[in-house]
Order: sequence, then C-alpha cells, then structure tokens
Amino acid sequence: MYTRLTSQNGVFRIPPIQRRNDKELDMAIADLEKRGFILVRRGKIPSQSRSDQTYRRVWAIMERYKF
Repeated sequence: MYTRLTSQNGVFRIPPIQRRNDKELDMAIADLEKRGFILVRRGKIPSQSRSDQTYRRVWAIMERYKF
C-alpha cells in the first residue's frame, strides 16, 4: 500500500496516543479535538491471556488538515 507524505496530501497525523483506560483516552481525544484534530481510528490492545477479557492499553489515531 502506498502512503503519501503529509506535504503531498495536506494531512498532519500524529503518532498513536496510548492511555491506560477509556476515560483517560477520552480526555486526551477531547483535548486534541479542541486543537483542531479529528479522530481517525480507535482501538484496544488485549492482555496477554486469551481467556481474560481485560485490555492492557487503549489507543487512538488523530489527524489534522493543513489547509
């Protein structure tokens, strides 16, 4: 898959932000949305044991257009 540079498509994407739980991630997303970023993707990293339904970390990818 070909990924264009930010200078070519006018999008500034920050590295994925990671937090320990959904509450902390929601606060970080709200702060970045105030600064003009939009949410692209959001997910969870499961714990090592497969039988356990807990998650080790949550993450989000944010980007902002540079027009």
